[in-house]
Amino acid sequence: MQSSPFTLEGKAFWSPDFPICVRREREFFTLPIHIHDFLEIQYVAEGKGFHYIGDERIFVEKGDLFIIPIGTRHVYRPASEASKDELIVYNCLFDSSVPDRLMRAYPFPHSILNLLSGDNRSYRRFKDSFNEAKTCMEMLYREYQTGQPGYEAILYARLTELLVCLYRLELSQEKSAPAISQLGKVFEYIEQNYGQSITLVEISALIPVSVSYMQRMFKQATGQSYTEYIQNLRVKKSCELLQQTAMSVKDIAAMAGYRDLKFFHELFRKKTGTTPREYRNKIKQSN
Repeated sequence: MQSSPFTLEGKAFWSPDFPICVRREREFFTLPIHIHDFLEIQYVAEGKGFHYIGDERIFVEKGDLFIIPIGTRHVYRPASEASKDELIVYNCLFDSSVPDRLMRAYPFPHSILNLLSGDNRSYRRFKDSFNEAKTCMEMLYREYQTGQPGYEAILYARLTELLVCLYRLELSQEKSAPAISQLGKVFEYIEQNYGQSITLVEISALIPVSVSYMQRMFKQATGQSYTEYIQNLRVKKSCELLQQTAMSVKDIAAMAGYRDLKFFHELFRKKTGTTPREYRNKIKQSN
């Protein structure tokens, strides 16, 4: 039976009269997977790593944005424990009463609240392509840290600005949904043939669209380049084989499409922070 996740409570971060907290954290392997009784907006400011949300393991990098509703299990992990692989994340935490306060103070669309309600989703993810959310987060953090007179009013205003930014990103994603929905055939094809050499020309012909348009669609749909997506998928499949089979690392690398074993080891370590053999041993020790 899965144990109950660790719970973070908002009262540990703020006072009752001002339920907002803004932090800039270096993520480590020590924080357990957890849930919280507050809303959270997160921005990956530096580095690369993984965001574990529910049963998902999502590769993240600078510019990734997440809205985490109350009760969602999640935790960040850097690519490895090495200092060169640090993962820095801005966190804006606030009580569930804050959005209603903002709605009474500012005339923004009521549907913005749907972003925070969960809406039957365990999270929402965005890509800050034009650094607009980055600016909002940095100003929120600076204002919170300096705590100058009137900083509470500024934080409410900055949080409103950030929510409007996220709302616009959501609308942008909805407008592009019809085109992105065509990628279902592409993802299915990649899933079935990930161990082969699949070119952009090949998958673009499936829809069909131009290679440049396919690259834009892929980045918009996944937040990753085509090459990054293929590499992450191959490493994910390799992890499954290391965990579930007794196949040699060489054979697993070949199944994932890598004949160069040295390159496979380097890629695997870059993506997971360990070698394939170390990964398998850790899985065995945890069982």
